[in-house]
Amino acid sequence: MNAFRKLKSEADSQLLDIRDDKTLATLASPNLKFLGKSSVQVPFSENDEDGFLKKVKGRFSDPENTVVYVLDNFDGNSSKVAELLIKNGFKEAYYIRGGARGKNGWLAIQEELLPPPVHMYTAKNVKSSNNNEASIVGNEN
Repeated sequence: MNAFRKLKSEADSQLLDIRDDKTLATLASPNLKFLGKSSVQVPFSENDEDGFLKKVKGRFSDPENTVVYVLDNFDGNSSKVAELLIKNGFKEAYYIRGGARGKNGWLAIQEELLPPPVHMYTAKNVKSSNNNEASIVGNEN
């Protein structure tokens, strides 16, 4: 599957960026405005899964009918979060293979595979922001 294509074609899909604020300051979330969507940003901490879940559920009005694509910094947390979301009532949850910065992550493949409006840029390139698609794997119910 391809996260960008799914975000584009599935009305009930949403991108959840779980990177911390410091990381987001240097590499912003993908801009999904041209898809009529926005990235939902909720930092994940393994030390506070309950608090994280409460915040995430507060950002989605209908979790049981929402397909979530989880983006991390390529630290392995996105797979944990995808599993956590499925166990806690989300329709489907997938993690983006390679995260934001991994070998085949969003940043690495954007120039070749994604349209410029969804490119991610580092802080020094923010003025000309663009974003692209990523490969995903995930859990399906």
